[in-house]
Amino acid sequence: MKVLITGGSGFLGQALSKALIARGDHVIVWSRDTSKHTPRKSASEWISSLEQISEAVDAVVNLAGANLFSGLWTQARKKTLRASRIDTTETLMDWLSRQDKAPRVLLTGSAIGFYGDCSDTALTEQAPKGSDWAAQLVADWEAAAQTASANLKDLRVVSLRTGLVLGNGGLLKPLLPLFKLGLGGSLGDGQFWFSWIHVQDWVEAVIHLLDKDSAVGPFNLCAPNPVRYKQFAYALGKTLHRPVFMTPPAWVLRLLLGEQAKLLMSSTKTIPEKLQASGYSFQHTEIQQALASVQASIK
Repeated sequence: MKVLITGGSGFLGQALSKALIARGDHVIVWSRDTSKHTPRKSASEWISSLEQISEAVDAVVNLAGANLFSGLWTQARKKTLRASRIDTTETLMDWLSRQDKAPRVLLTGSAIGFYGDCSDTALTEQAPKGSDWAAQLVADWEAAAQTASANLKDLRVVSLRTGLVLGNGGLLKPLLPLFKLGLGGSLGDGQFWFSWIHVQDWVEAVIHLLDKDSAVGPFNLCAPNPVRYKQFAYALGKTLHRPVFMTPPAWVLRLLLGEQAKLLMSSTKTIPEKLQASGYSFQHTEIQQALASVQASIK
């Protein structure tokens, strides 16, 4: 299978690319600066423009999007976050509409932030959209990809509503140094829900959805056992053999991070109902075991 990946130079994109190549697929990564990457390591080939693709691709995985936590949410930063997701997706959709032979499947990036803060409510894919800015961003991101299914009737579109991914990178990259120094702690009262997924399960679930012809629409990519953030923090401390304290109160986080603090402490208890119903079996279902697996892979 020939697979085009946007955002393939990121944490998730690289992990997915390597897994696809390992099973014999040809992976094309669309990146703005191909000079920064070594094609033989994490892609079959790198392109800086979609027009460089000379042959039809069988599938597209759209993961492009700037990091939500790489800067404060000023108005300028919000525009960048939207453009990196929606403008890039619209460019991709325009290119798809002009192909003589369209791919059979489009897996497009999304996030559980779609649901917003829902307290203790268990959220399946049937749950409605949240009302905050981040939820609207995710909804618009998904909508941009849906234009492809409207224009290309044979194209199967799947939205990857991803939880917080645990692996050697991503969420744990900034957290591990703090916890290793004994400076890790919970956030606020730590009672909000933390919907997580091990990177191995994320990659295998994406490949499962890539191959599953009946899979269509949104899928929650998160482990079946979400935990409260306090439980996650103590599990990470236990894994690293470090104490967990120095918990910043919610008002301090709001003062420092503004609107971002709401997303950081948003309680989103997502359940992978459709993913499990489609036949996917998780490798990592318990937070302590998942964190131990990640730590073992880093050593």
